[in-house]
Amino acid sequence: MNGVALAARHSSARAVVSLCVLAAAMTVGCRSVAPTVPEARLAEARAELMRPLPGDMAALYRLRVRSSGGLRLSLLTSGDDGRLTVSESFGSALSVTAWSGGSARLFDLREGCQLEARNLAAALGAGGLPMPQAALLLGGRLPATAQDRVEARPSSFAISGDGWSCLARVAADPWRVLEVEEGSGEGWRVTLDDHTGSLPGSVRLRNPDGQWAELALVRLEWKQGGKLPALPDLPACGT
Repeated sequence: MNGVALAARHSSARAVVSLCVLAAAMTVGCRSVAPTVPEARLAEARAELMRPLPGDMAALYRLRVRSSGGLRLSLLTSGDDGRLTVSESFGSALSVTAWSGGSARLFDLREGCQLEARNLAAALGAGGLPMPQAALLLGGRLPATAQDRVEARPSSFAISGDGWSCLARVAADPWRVLEVEEGSGEGWRVTLDDHTGSLPGSVRLRNPDGQWAELALVRLEWKQGGKLPALPDLPACGT
C-alpha cells in the first residue's frame, strides 16, 4: 500500500471514530434532557411530590467539598426537627447543624462554638435551601413545607418562603425533582440524579462563587418516632 492510500485509510478511520464519539455524545446529551412535563400533569406532580415522607429519616452520605474529600454526612429527622452531622471518614464529628421549625444552629466542634445556620450554605458551604426544606428534598420531595407558597410553572414549581425562593424542575415517570435553583436564577443550584423512585442517590450543590459540595447516598432508613441526639453545650462563636 502506497503512502497516499495509507494516509487516506488513516483519515477515514479517524473520521469514523470522530463520528462515533459525536454520536455517543449526542446520545448522552439527549438522555440528560428531561422531557417537558405537560401542564395538565403538574397537579399530579404536586400531589406526588408533596405527600408526607414515609417516616423520620436516618441517612448516611459520602461527602466531598471543594476543600476536602473522604467526609461523611449523616441526616436524622424527627418530625419537623433534624440534625445534619459532618464527620471525618473514621468517625470524628466536625460539625452538627440542628434545626427546629424555622430556626437552625451550627455547632462547630473544631472551634468549640455555635452560630446561626439558616441554610445549607452555612452547613456545607454551598446551596441556600433552609434546613427543613433541604431535608424534604433529600427525602425525595419538593423542598416546600406547609407554610411555603408553591406555584406551578412549565415543567417546574416556583417555591417561596420567609426570605427565600427557588425554582424546582421536575420530571415524570416516576415523579422526581431534577434541579433546584435560587429564585433569581443567578445564585445557588442543587442538581439531583441517580433516583430510586423520587429519592435522589446523588446530589451536587454549587454557588456562583465556586463553592460546591457533592453527596452520594450510602444508606437510608425510615423510622417511626425517631429520637434526636442531645446537642453539645457550646458558647456562641466570637464570645
